[in-house]
Amino acid sequence: GRFCQRIDQKRRGEGGSRMEGNFFADIRQELMRELDQEAEWSDVQILEKIDDLVLLRTRRSSLTVNEKEQLRKELFYSVRKLDILQELLEDDQVTEIMVNGYENIFLEKQGKRMRWDRKFVSKEKLEDVIQQIVAGANRLVNEASPIVDARLADGSRVNVVLAPIALN
Repeated sequence: GRFCQRIDQKRRGEGGSRMEGNFFADIRQELMRELDQEAEWSDVQILEKIDDLVLLRTRRSSLTVNEKEQLRKELFYSVRKLDILQELLEDDQVTEIMVNGYENIFLEKQGKRMRWDRKFVSKEKLEDVIQQIVAGANRLVNEASPIVDARLADGSRVNVVLAPIALN
């Protein structure tokens, strides 16, 4: 998230774009390689692997404990939860999330609509999250069937509209 840019700047001593070619992405890529080696990982095992990688990769950094904890949480969300949307889903004050393409996320919080300053790292990552959501509801969404209504495990309603109906 926002702190990933600061982490990358500390590492390289320069400005960097959030979540692209940065410290977070490097650790996530290594994590994904290790997770691919075994078929099933429990949440606890994934968190332990994340802890090992964060400790190893940040040993010589000037990251605070809070930044390391945030890195841990975001890595976990990116592989086991709904990526950047998880933070919004866990915020009880957020009443609506609207995703219009991987770069445009809007939310309603305390009755006010606003654009969120975060985005998915790619169109493909957004598509992965969409497929994760609809699979959890035993639904299918694709170009041939581009509209689906579903519910998350917590009861939240999800409406997905893909191309060719939606442009982005």
